[in-house]
Amino acid sequence: MNLKTDSRHLSRYRPRPEEGEEIPIQFIEMEEKIAGWSPELKKTIYLTAPCNYDPDKLKRVREVFLLKVYNWFLDGISVIELSHTERIQFEDVMNDFLLYGGELRYTRKKQGKKAINHFRLEDRPVEVRAKRSFLGEML
Repeated sequence: MNLKTDSRHLSRYRPRPEEGEEIPIQFIEMEEKIAGWSPELKKTIYLTAPCNYDPDKLKRVREVFLLKVYNWFLDGISVIELSHTERIQFEDVMNDFLLYGGELRYTRKKQGKKAINHFRLEDRPVEVRAKRSFLGEML
C-alpha cells in the first residue's frame, strides 16, 4: 500500500484517495439516490425521488449509488458516491469477499482524464494497532 506521509485526505467523511493509495473499508449499506449540484448551496444535493427537485435549481442531475462504509483510517463512517458501472464492480468484489473472505480496499484509478472509484479484495488484512491510553493520561 503506497501512502503519502500526510494521509488526512484518506480519513474524511468523503475520502478521495489518489491513484496508488488504498483505504481498508468494511461495507455497511448502499442506497440509490438522485444527485444534483446546487449552485445556491454550492454542494451536491441527494434526493430519494425524482419528483422532489426543481430542474431549474439543480445542475448535473444524475442517478447515483451512495455507498456507506466503515473507513479504518477515519475510524468511522465514510460515504462514497458510485456510478452504475462502479456499483457493478463493487458488487463483484463484494461477492468474492463473501465467498473467500479477506479485506476490502478502496482506491481510485485514472481512466483517461477522469479518476474512477475502484475496489479490490486483499487476501491478508492490514495490521491496525490500537492506541493504548491509561486512565491517568486521560485525567
